[in-house]
Amino acid sequence: MGDNPAFGAAEVANLSALCLHLSASLAALGGRAIEFNSALAKRLTPRELQIAQLVARGLTNAEIGAELWIAQNSVKQALKRMFRKLNVGSRVEMVAQLQGIFEVGLPKNVDVS
Repeated sequence: MGDNPAFGAAEVANLSALCLHLSASLAALGGRAIEFNSALAKRLTPRELQIAQLVARGLTNAEIGAELWIAQNSVKQALKRMFRKLNVGSRVEMVAQLQGIFEVGLPKNVDVS
C-alpha cells in the first residue's frame, strides 16, 4: 500500500485493452441472448458454441484463442470434447453438422462432399 500503486502502467494498459474487447463483444451481441433450437447445439456449452462459430468462419486455433482470450491449447482441448459430443472426426464434419444454426456457414473454400 502507501505510495505503491496497485497496478503498473503495463497492467493498466492490458486491462484497458481487455475492457475494450469485452465492450466490443457485448455490443456485437446487441445485448440479446443467443438461443439455439437445434438438439445438436444443445449438446455444446456456450463457450463451445462460440468456438464452433469461429471454426465455421475459418479461424485457426491460434486465431480463435486470440479472439476469445484463451490459450491455443484450450481451443484444441475444447475441439476434442466437441468432436466427441457431436460424434465427428474433423472441423469440417463439425461445421457441416452445425451449419444450419449459425448465420455464418462454411467458408467458401471448404468442400464437405
